[in-house]
Amino acid sequence: MNAAGWMALPIGFMWTASFLCTMYSAEHPLLSMLSTALGFVSIYMLYRQLKNYRRLYPSSWLHILCLSFVCCLLAGLLTDAAQYAYFLYLDNGRLLSQMGNAMQNEEYRQVLQQLMPEAKPDEVAQIIQNMSVRDIMLQLITYNALLALPISLFAALPVRAASPTSSPTGKDTNNKS
Repeated sequence: MNAAGWMALPIGFMWTASFLCTMYSAEHPLLSMLSTALGFVSIYMLYRQLKNYRRLYPSSWLHILCLSFVCCLLAGLLTDAAQYAYFLYLDNGRLLSQMGNAMQNEEYRQVLQQLMPEAKPDEVAQIIQNMSVRDIMLQLITYNALLALPISLFAALPVRAASPTSSPTGKDTNNKS
């Protein structure tokens, strides 16, 4: 748990930065690309951390997968805390007003009608406008928890056991001359 906590810190910070880039990507489209890049780099960073952990502490792949999953859950919790602070102190209803404005767009309404023919766009817009920070956070917490397993799997899949010919110090253990 201690190792997962330390490994989760940089991942959680990258996910928080990715979230903030996403929130401001409507005004600055380049931030959307940065947000996506941060997500992919965080998976690679987790892979490197897991690889180093398995090199220093030889363990089974299942243990590495569990470590990766716990790390992703902890990083998700850190991201949830940052998201809560963002919506509570910085957003001031900006996201909901952008979503409400999008619901006024005729093309968006047509796409919504095609995807969900039983939903009325005016009712959906009203539901969006009445969402509280608590409602948004429940959605985000669920989303982050559901993403933890596939992300941890992507990071842990390529982690191989340390080569038997080398030790953590880098010296060859088979050569005893």
